[in-house]
Amino acid sequence: MATSWPGAALTYAPATSVDIAHNRKYNVQPLAGVKRGHGHIDSIQPQQPFHQNLSFRQPPLANSGVDQQKPRAPPPPRLQASCIIPAGGSGHSRATAYVPPNPLPPIISSTPGPSQNPLLTLRHPRYDLPTSLLDNLESLGVRSIYPWQSSCLLGRGLLSGEQNLVYTAPTGGGKSLVADVLLLKKIIENPRKKSILVLPYVALVQERLKWLRALTDGVTKQVESSGEPPNPTWRRSSNLIRIAGFFGGSRSPVQWPDCDVAVCTIEKANSLVNSAIEEGKHGEIAVVVLDELHMINDEHRGYLMELLATKLMSLDCGIQIVGMSATLPNPQLLATWLKAKFYIAKYRPIPIEEHLVYENEIYPTANAKEFFRTASQLTADDSVSTPRPQACRTVTKSDHKDLANPMTNAVVALSIETAVSGHGALVFCSSRMGSEKTALLISDAMPLDSCDDETHEKRQDLIATLRALPGGFEASFGKTIPCGVGFHHAGLTVEERTLVADAYDAGILKVMVATCSLAAGINLPARRVILNGARMGRDMVGPAMLRQMRGRAGRKGKDELGETYLCCHKPDLEAVAELLEAELPPVTSCLTPEKRGIKRALLEIIAIHMASSRSAVDQYVQSSLLWHTMDHHVVSEMVEDSIRDLLAYDLIQTTAFENCLEPTKLGMAVVASSLSPEDGVFVHSELRRALESFVMDGDMHIFYLFTPVQTVGLGEISWLTFRNQLESLDESGLRALQLVGVNPAFVNRLVNSGAELRENTSEEIRLARIYRRAYLAFQLRDLCNEMPAHEISLKYSVP
Repeated sequence: MATSWPGAALTYAPATSVDIAHNRKYNVQPLAGVKRGHGHIDSIQPQQPFHQNLSFRQPPLANSGVDQQKPRAPPPPRLQASCIIPAGGSGHSRATAYVPPNPLPPIISSTPGPSQNPLLTLRHPRYDLPTSLLDNLESLGVRSIYPWQSSCLLGRGLLSGEQNLVYTAPTGGGKSLVADVLLLKKIIENPRKKSILVLPYVALVQERLKWLRALTDGVTKQVESSGEPPNPTWRRSSNLIRIAGFFGGSRSPVQWPDCDVAVCTIEKANSLVNSAIEEGKHGEIAVVVLDELHMINDEHRGYLMELLATKLMSLDCGIQIVGMSATLPNPQLLATWLKAKFYIAKYRPIPIEEHLVYENEIYPTANAKEFFRTASQLTADDSVSTPRPQACRTVTKSDHKDLANPMTNAVVALSIETAVSGHGALVFCSSRMGSEKTALLISDAMPLDSCDDETHEKRQDLIATLRALPGGFEASFGKTIPCGVGFHHAGLTVEERTLVADAYDAGILKVMVATCSLAAGINLPARRVILNGARMGRDMVGPAMLRQMRGRAGRKGKDELGETYLCCHKPDLEAVAELLEAELPPVTSCLTPEKRGIKRALLEIIAIHMASSRSAVDQYVQSSLLWHTMDHHVVSEMVEDSIRDLLAYDLIQTTAFENCLEPTKLGMAVVASSLSPEDGVFVHSELRRALESFVMDGDMHIFYLFTPVQTVGLGEISWLTFRNQLESLDESGLRALQLVGVNPAFVNRLVNSGAELRENTSEEIRLARIYRRAYLAFQLRDLCNEMPAHEISLKYSVP
């Protein structure tokens, strides 16, 4: 009896606080996410508390004929996406269930194949391509080419590399394949030559690098056995094509002397060409491909593309230049400048159906003129007897507060419809906050059973990978990714953007919500492109960007067609219609005085000893696009003024021998650092001031000097945040910033008055650069202190 007493007491005594604590369940979100098992989510059972494994646990109550497991809490209320019904059909004011779209009619391609035209296969003898390259192309899905590609490649002198080429074709029309064939054929047939592929963005460089490496896997160069020993400077003696990427932050072990194809950003390509000219090895370059040639219009980065091409043209050493773009309104001018043939292709392999969405009604618009006519009819005064356009489908209205806006309601409904039917949707928003908010709304409205278990596991793996990133984790991903929705904007880290984009491309995510920068930054096509308005921030997007966004519709090899839906509200309707009708702005030179590119152009050719006399400078200028677009007398005056300014900056100097021009040490350092003359002079003055007195009892002066000057224009200064950071500095940090020119009283005055920095005089411009660099130095300090990038972005209100 004595031994059974404790057990009886424990069995029938009332529950203590310890027992209650043991039985309580806590919903703690794990750090790396939870992977779901092969069964349904309901099959995952919570682990039993430790005390339930003991032999003296409490028995079930007498009335426990039913399962004692607590019922699952109902899921939180979710949004209900509106239905999209045929126009004039019977629909409720709010959708009660998702209605999948009608299956699309089969599309019969009108594109001829090799059976109709033997030249539409790259195996034709006229292309003279190696079998290994052709096998790789077919394994990657390229079994035939389009008629325009064949006509372009077979132009006189193009395959042999004797003729330059400028061509334009719609997004998704196969522009890159033409350049790849020209580039690789020249490298295969000339094993001692090199080629350069120039792209505007790092994401595009990485994408094309992966493609070219897969394309050249096992492809060898045609090396003739001459009996000579292999080049001792090569790290490995191989006939295989070696491809390397050159961009900011790349850590490729293959360097410029060791590679055959260099895939570069604009800045890196310009630097490689400068080095080759300075070392006298520019004759080793066979082909230079300039992708996104319309970027020449960009005064911040694109003008470097013009500098690069102008140097190659003035050298006249047989380098083939190939330029291409989807939005090039004046290819004739660029072809004249580059002494090239030009080709204009309007063929698009995937047909696109275009629509206007206005006040929950969807109107078909076959072209820009029909869009303009539809918009004019919708905005016409009711007193005018204008026939109303006929909608093809209707988005039913929603009673949810978050979907009260017709544009938001339509975007969510169209996205859900696309995702549930198994296709990809790409939604463009005007701001990064708008893209994130839209992604959350679409996630809330996504049906719970919209994916299988395998896809769900992949999404959980993606969340775990994102959580493990060292730069922090965007919390909204935890809500959107399980529903198959991602977002992409400048507020994310490079690693986050890459992971999310790859997941969308692989079909793990069905909806991608992004800002318009994604349209030009990376190749992510979709079955359906939905534009939530046509603004970039507060301003309307340009006609070129609008075409790029809409051109993402249609995925060759996966979809039979593409769809675009431009959602507008009344104030923007006429402006968008005019935007669609507008002609693309012509590509012009960025070496004009107001864009300040001519100084850097002249400094570079003098610093790399490409020109040392006025006649050589004139020869270079006459090879520029500027010479073809401006009055020659005006250009000559610009050159004189620029040389005078470079002499005043002490970047170049004249010699006693025939009044020749040569660079100073400062000028050579500026060019080697890939800085503009203005940036170089500013950095040099800051370093000279630091040499005179440097604050060494703290690290703020170091952070300031290490902040890149090229980034001072990124984001506006929040003066309240600036003042708060100044007030939090210790005596050493405050002394360092005062030494470089920061005045705390001036910052406090700007906070109280709400004024902005003046940048009218040269002194005001210099001071503005100091304050912007100091503001970025605070951010660099926080990064070095391992603060997550997302927190820094919010703290300083910057991308």
